[in-house]
Amino acid sequence: AGAFFHRLLRSPHGLVGYPPVTDLERLYGEIIRDHAASPAGFRKAINATHRHEEYNAQCGDRIEFLARIKGGLIEAAAFDGEACTICMASASMLCRLAEGLETRRWNELRRELYGALEGQALADTDSDLVALLAVRRYPARVQCATLPWKTAARALGLDVRS
Repeated sequence: AGAFFHRLLRSPHGLVGYPPVTDLERLYGEIIRDHAASPAGFRKAINATHRHEEYNAQCGDRIEFLARIKGGLIEAAAFDGEACTICMASASMLCRLAEGLETRRWNELRRELYGALEGQALADTDSDLVALLAVRRYPARVQCATLPWKTAARALGLDVRS
């Protein structure tokens, strides 16, 4: 699945029935590929206080999220698993953004990402998370982008329905 997405992002034509891939989407594809190639937090030892694992049976992605929380602050975040390019990139972005945030603020960011994937605006347009919005055109891939965030929310004991 990852190789398919790589080819799609490099193609000027996109998929039949969808508009051609734009230069901006190609740039976002580069961000996704960079995160997937060198993911932040991947298999990082952090002495986790919280952990949870999820599996997406639709595509085979498996992500385990680990966090070290102290006083409501995410001191460290890491992940392990086997997943497609989008899922790995999303997990990398999550780990990079989560460290140093209060769990409450992290949950607000997660909700904002979910809203943006449904068509709402993303407040921080300088964030690498903007690159994930390219999956809006492919609804089946939205689950790949959100799996790490859903897994992390469950690890932190948060409601994943909102």
